[in-house]
Amino acid sequence: MKIYLFHFFLINLLVHKISFSQQFKDSNINNLKQKVDSLINFGIKKKAFPGAQVYIFKRDSIHINKSYGYHTYDSITPVTNDHLFDLASLTKILASTITLMKLHELYDLDLNEPVSKWIPLLKRSNKKKHSLKKILSHNAGWIPYISHQNLIFNKKGNFRHNTLSFNKSNSFPGLVSDSLFVHRRYQKKIFKRIKKTKLLEGDEMVYSGMFYFFIPELVKQLSGKSLIEFLNYYFYKPMNLKRISYLPLKKFSRKEIVPTERDSLFRKRLVHGWVHDEAASLMGGVSGNAGLFANSESIAPLLQMLLQKGSYNGKQYLKPKTINTFVQRTFPKSSNPRGLGFDKPSLEDEQNRYPSDLVSNETFGHTGFTGTMTWVDPINNFFVILLTNRVYPNRNQKGLYTLNIRPQLLDYVVKY
Repeated sequence: MKIYLFHFFLINLLVHKISFSQQFKDSNINNLKQKVDSLINFGIKKKAFPGAQVYIFKRDSIHINKSYGYHTYDSITPVTNDHLFDLASLTKILASTITLMKLHELYDLDLNEPVSKWIPLLKRSNKKKHSLKKILSHNAGWIPYISHQNLIFNKKGNFRHNTLSFNKSNSFPGLVSDSLFVHRRYQKKIFKRIKKTKLLEGDEMVYSGMFYFFIPELVKQLSGKSLIEFLNYYFYKPMNLKRISYLPLKKFSRKEIVPTERDSLFRKRLVHGWVHDEAASLMGGVSGNAGLFANSESIAPLLQMLLQKGSYNGKQYLKPKTINTFVQRTFPKSSNPRGLGFDKPSLEDEQNRYPSDLVSNETFGHTGFTGTMTWVDPINNFFVILLTNRVYPNRNQKGLYTLNIRPQLLDYVVKY
């Protein structure tokens, strides 16, 4: 009888302990949800962005998958979980970098070889000896950007010859926006401009998106597939990612896509369903630096795969060794914190540590100009997705930065 009572006592104690533990966990999650709701709604109230999606995955569970606000400040179209945002530079990791990781595995792509080996245009340039390792860690001295959109107008304010046209034809097949078409050879002009750019002096890290314009060509050279075909074949289709795409208007209605900026300088209209980045738009909307659109639910499996050392739903998409090579600091003994394609935290001794004071040194991710962020923390076992259209109605909206929305969001997730 005494043994029975003792077992009964232990079972009750265990049940209460589990119940208390679950209550504590639920309380923490509810607290996180309240903080995130307050932060994002505060950002909307202060007009840092009209709408957002937040997705938080921690300890093998989805804790938040929620949409906030509206497409624009007129409060007509509410953001829902299936709506797509312009990812801007998140394209660099969610398209370009994972592609390079797979090419590295499939074709023994040597990260120390000069990229001119695969991109002949660079063989007779000041960039002919630059390796993927130097370029992807932004340590090669390439200038940050070329404002190609400023080079398409003549003195009278009209489009230069063989640049853009309001009429589609064999010579102008690529859509830049509604009723605006780019010349079929304009991509070659972009490549030649990049080839001719001077290199920055010194050995400091300078963020540059220039090489990413060559990614589609590199993919074609090695695999025979277009960038879109490669991504669909190795990642998007087998992972069942239904709402991630270049050129989203080919697949989705405009009402499913969150608009970005009212462009008063280049396209002279609201950019809605077309890539916001001007240079990527002149590439026909498909580029390695920008052009990808998605909702957070279609991004999450890619980040979960990276968090889980390349595995997702029982299938190995990338090798753990490959992921480790790309997400670690490329030059750990230097002041350059970057990985290969991935952004990393700034050094610990720096004030206002990027992207947050609390994330671990092993974290990696990226941010985007339109107000987007994806971040993975393998030590604290989480990833965060924040999608916004902070550039609406124009890119002068700086509230996302001044209100520290992204650092606070990351800190909340680490704490709970």
